[in-house]
Amino acid sequence: MSDVKTSQWDSLISEKNLIAADFWAPWCPFCVKLKPIFESVSKDYSEIKFVKVNVQEEEDLAKRYGIKGIPVIKFFCEEIEVGEIVGYVSKDALKKEIEQIAKNASNCLKNSSIRK
Repeated sequence: MSDVKTSQWDSLISEKNLIAADFWAPWCPFCVKLKPIFESVSKDYSEIKFVKVNVQEEEDLAKRYGIKGIPVIKFFCEEIEVGEIVGYVSKDALKKEIEQIAKNASNCLKNSSIRK
């Protein structure tokens, strides 16, 4: 999973998909600890697009979304922020949060098994 660049961001979040964006930095120990969990969970949700944003390299995106501490996972649906998870979370907690956020963003998950 590669990091998204600022130049790709606007077209990415304008898609009619639910986007999960992990705002992180390589010097952040909790970000490094969350990385394999985020990547593992991404394989369980093919209808959600998982991306990473390195706040050290993409400072403008971090400022745009008011990122003051990391890790933060923000969820977007058609350019609108629809959810946020702040700090390190376990795999089970991350999946539970994703399920809840996905229910609230069902217009971005038209053919999804998550949509209930």
